[in-house]
Amino acid sequence: MAVINASETGLIVGQSSTTFATARQNGSSVLTPHLATPISIKYTATAGRGSLTHAIFRAFLYFDTSELTGTISDASLNIEGATNHAIDVAVFKSTAFGGDGGTALATSDFFSTIDFSTTYSAGQDWVPDTNNLDLNSTANADIQNDDAFICALVEQNKDGGNTAATSATSTIAGIDFATTITLTYTEAGASGPANLTSYNGIAKASITSINGITMANITTLNGIS
Repeated sequence: MAVINASETGLIVGQSSTTFATARQNGSSVLTPHLATPISIKYTATAGRGSLTHAIFRAFLYFDTSELTGTISDASLNIEGATNHAIDVAVFKSTAFGGDGGTALATSDFFSTIDFSTTYSAGQDWVPDTNNLDLNSTANADIQNDDAFICALVEQNKDGGNTAATSATSTIAGIDFATTITLTYTEAGASGPANLTSYNGIAKASITSINGITMANITTLNGIS
């Protein structure tokens, strides 16, 4: 399996509110931790005088996938947990970090950059050790076709499901940002002409394009099909 390290990581703390929609849609501050952070992803509903106060944290990751051209499969996020793990975490598509990694994470990324209709993984129980989040075919395609793979880690049931708790609840996950967050995947070798083994002394499997044409789109080369 090949590995890409996360180029950018960060947390956005949401605005606590007695109105669920307000808590879900408004960021309050950005954190860029480099140590184990016990509260990294969360949804809590805290009892008060006659109402619940909702609070949400989300984690955002950016990977540079511009060099990938082959068919991607078996992609997985690999993240070390820290302390808290009473939560199901899901991965959603995002356009945070400016969509290309060129902009620092901002509070405005908290809600508007997340495509809650595009899930990259099913919800998974978080653990305080290594979390291997298996990504789906949609994620595989975006890793293959996009120059950047950007995602948000979200509490699945209430936050991801857009469903407010009706009683006090606390679901929290920690991330150890002192360790490297990675994206692992399998990339299929170049396709192209079936009978071609090399070109100009370079093995076919090592060639991604010729004269600007992706190898997978070349049907014949120098009469070889």
